[in-house]
Amino acid sequence: MHQQRNLAKVNAALQTAYEQAIYEVYYGQETIKIYIGEYCRPLDYLIAKCDYAPRSLTNRPTWALITAANPYSKPLSELENQQRQQKLIEYLQELPWSWLDAVGKDRTGVWTPEPSLLILGIDRFEAIAIGQKFEQNALVYGELNQPAELQWL
Repeated sequence: MHQQRNLAKVNAALQTAYEQAIYEVYYGQETIKIYIGEYCRPLDYLIAKCDYAPRSLTNRPTWALITAANPYSKPLSELENQQRQQKLIEYLQELPWSWLDAVGKDRTGVWTPEPSLLILGIDRFEAIAIGQKFEQNALVYGELNQPAELQWL
């Protein structure tokens, strides 16, 4: 019910933008691209190789891609988004997860790329709580060997 209520606030164009975005994760010299509804073998390889311990109720390693930029999809300046992203990093430094830098990009180039973080080992409920804390409409969630999901908040 909560998810449906908030989803009603999101218009169709915005929903499409989230669903069709490219989410890039940076690991050393490698760029891993994540697409909603698709399995990402390079990300699974990274997660398995690094053995990020926390697991979901299904006993699979988990991850979430979260940003603090553009709260509730309202565009902010680059400086404001950088400040919000820094607050997200500071918040995560107090918690047990590791993360990698990432960015959410619009395939059409209409939306400005959003700085993001791929948080490793976070479960869905913890990811939702962080997304809500940083005033987001949605986040990307995944488990090892499963397609990436768009999680509405």
